[in-house]
Amino acid sequence: MKRFITLGLVCISTSVSAQSSLTLWGRMDAGVQYLTNVAGQNGKRSNVWSADSGDDGASAWGMTGVEDIGNGYKVNFKLLDYFQVTNGMSWSPFWENAYVGMSGPFGSFRVGQDDSIIKDGNYEFDPFSQQDIGLASLVRNANWPNFSNTFSYYSPTFRGFDVAFQYSLSGVPGNFNSGRTAGIQLTYRLGGFSARTIYQEVRDANGKFSDLYAAQKQVFVGTMYNGNQFRVQASYTYMAAPDAPRNQPRYADYGWFGVTYSPPGPFTAMTAVYHIHQRDGQGSATLLNLGSTYSLSKRTYLYATVGYLINGRHTNFSATAQPPDSPYNPPMGHNQLGFFTGIMHYF
Repeated sequence: MKRFITLGLVCISTSVSAQSSLTLWGRMDAGVQYLTNVAGQNGKRSNVWSADSGDDGASAWGMTGVEDIGNGYKVNFKLLDYFQVTNGMSWSPFWENAYVGMSGPFGSFRVGQDDSIIKDGNYEFDPFSQQDIGLASLVRNANWPNFSNTFSYYSPTFRGFDVAFQYSLSGVPGNFNSGRTAGIQLTYRLGGFSARTIYQEVRDANGKFSDLYAAQKQVFVGTMYNGNQFRVQASYTYMAAPDAPRNQPRYADYGWFGVTYSPPGPFTAMTAVYHIHQRDGQGSATLLNLGSTYSLSKRTYLYATVGYLINGRHTNFSATAQPPDSPYNPPMGHNQLGFFTGIMHYF
């Protein structure tokens, strides 16, 4: 038997049987955002209200497929695209995920465009689940990149332990290290307790660790305890870019601590403190977060988060994750208040 799914001008035909399946899914996030102390007209600082998409989580659509080839082995694929609800524009077709792989008694592997191992690995240890005001704000997106040309492996669980490995190549002739990334992860779970450590390295086009927030080494350690109504999460990350210029940040200590309260019913509340210290006198910053969600149904909820970013004399981080030259960064040594609220729907 054949079914046909039409997406715009694209037709996908798949044979439906007990051995294979195709799932089309997605989510839509839309809301408003407020930031203080951003660049305004004529060089003046100002506050800004804006319609936004992706504050709680990026709006996305994608498809996953599974083929059972017998004896406990399966072939799997995933395609995932991010887009803006505010204007309907795609970020870049299937830039987020486009991979194929296999799973079985050995664990699973996948090859293609994939989340970095540190992005996948830190998600469940973040009290704000990678919201736009949260874990990436003080590291300028360094802890949630995506990589091309990637091989990823995830092991089965053995006595509470599992491991993962990731490697990617740029394919540049004569320069094996150009753009190369690698990572390894170890996780332990016992009841409501989880702990994870990750090592990840990202090299620039010359094979160097030249930028603390773009081409660096990271060592992440996270812990979590998930109780009946409370979840407690904490982490520490050491970051190093030894090849960066000496007048730029080269080493940093970064961490967070947070608590989530989920009583019976539709309401959830979260709070967290994020802090970074750039060594060698490069400055420190702290982000204080408070947020909540309210479920309207199994697939739809409302959310709101407020964050106050306290910069030191030598830092200008934004409450939202921004590159160093963004006009949304406050002036050096100045603070910033960020707020967003919106609705998330899964389909």
